[in-house]
Amino acid sequence: MKNAADSGVGMVGAWVRGLVLGLMATAAPMAALAQGMPVPEIAGHLLGPVATPHSITLNGRAVRYTATFAETVLKDDGGKPLATLSSTAYVASPVLKARPVLFVFNGGPGASSSPLHFGAFGPRSIVKGADGNRSLADNPHSLLADADLVFIDPVGTGFSRVLPGGDGHPYWTPEGDAQAVLGLIRDWLRDNGRTASPVYLAGESYGGFRLATMMKFASDTPIAGLVLISPALDFSATADDPGNDLPHIFELPAMAVTAWKHGRAKIDAQTPEQVFQVAADYAQGPYALALLKGGRLPVAEREAVAARLADLIGLPAKTIADANLRVDTQVFLDTLLVDQGLVVGRLDGRVTGPAPKDAPADRPAAAKDPALGLGRSNVITSTVATDYFRHELNLPVDRDYVSLTLDVNFSWNYMPTRRDQTFYVNAAPNIATVMKAQPKTRLLLVGGYYDMAVPLLSARYAIDRAGIPLDRVTVAAFDAGHSPFEGEAGLARMQEMMHGFLVGR
Repeated sequence: MKNAADSGVGMVGAWVRGLVLGLMATAAPMAALAQGMPVPEIAGHLLGPVATPHSITLNGRAVRYTATFAETVLKDDGGKPLATLSSTAYVASPVLKARPVLFVFNGGPGASSSPLHFGAFGPRSIVKGADGNRSLADNPHSLLADADLVFIDPVGTGFSRVLPGGDGHPYWTPEGDAQAVLGLIRDWLRDNGRTASPVYLAGESYGGFRLATMMKFASDTPIAGLVLISPALDFSATADDPGNDLPHIFELPAMAVTAWKHGRAKIDAQTPEQVFQVAADYAQGPYALALLKGGRLPVAEREAVAARLADLIGLPAKTIADANLRVDTQVFLDTLLVDQGLVVGRLDGRVTGPAPKDAPADRPAAAKDPALGLGRSNVITSTVATDYFRHELNLPVDRDYVSLTLDVNFSWNYMPTRRDQTFYVNAAPNIATVMKAQPKTRLLLVGGYYDMAVPLLSARYAIDRAGIPLDRVTVAAFDAGHSPFEGEAGLARMQEMMHGFLVGR
């Protein structure tokens, strides 16, 4: 879990340790204009569609399928080509229109679909050998046994690109991005004669916010199910701005589970689930009430809260009191194991590493996380994924597959376009609108106990108060960090849950 690169030039270690860079980079500049860092224009011919036949054995049964890569041109209102979106579809043979279709994307923003594509759901996975090198292997946990799969890489990621003379910025906003991806989904269903197929959408991290934003425009698209994996939904629950107490409330259980895992918490519990629940009950009860009192909190009560927090998160009560009972996440990560010379991972509290000594001061907190290994690089590519597309899917591509790009992340413009959203950025009510209008649509929320980037409790909070019909919501908490599907046990459980969600509709 501590490896950071694909042989030094590939995927971010353990797949998703760079997927919430946007969330951590935007805590302060949420209401600021994008920095607009230049993203190189890429010339060359349009890629695909290229289709190739394959087969895989899943659950003891041979599954024949066709893999199709396609690049779609995005144009402005005047018809000028600006950029491209790309997709990789896996459709079982023979084609069955009654089979579900699952559309999948990750987050960032600026992340490709590669973590879910090659690390969880796709028919081929990138695995690390005993020699430390990474290679491709059949994925026994692929969801292709239950559904046809379409992985989507947003503009600037994967092989998707800004065209010469074009511009990616119209698609580097929440709504522009969501509408482009939704347009690709609609076109794919139409062009492949699958408009009558059960449609499922899965988004991880910022991909959850993308999915929820898409629902604003999806009222005419029948949707069987939505899968939110460690999703960002309500930014008020994660934006660490002065005066906003919600992040402190929702991060507390993840901090407590992390402190317990490292032997620093004083909690009478035996499992991560028990620790999480104890801390969640305190966070949403006595702790929340204490924070609401602000400066009127009596001294005795303040001291009692600081003492209880010290037991839960393993920091000295004085440190907590000096922080006005609101411990900054990075302070917690830097302080918990400082006596061992270690910092704790934000995306996965189980991960530790030495504090980086050369990270530039202007980099976001996530880029300084030792679990990421980003250093000064703005773009991470994968030679293994590139070779897969070139040699297994026969794609005539002369550029590298971009797993993660901070150029896109830093160019993202979160500025709302409607006056009634200038203060509150929350996409969850869009899901409620669709689920109320489509009474058969179901929702699956998956998260990890050790995730301090997008805490599980913050996602539950957003869903519980958005007006979503909760009788059609399933919540699954994993003994994991931001990537619930990491590791053999996580993959197996995720496959089992998704099987029930897709087939047991």
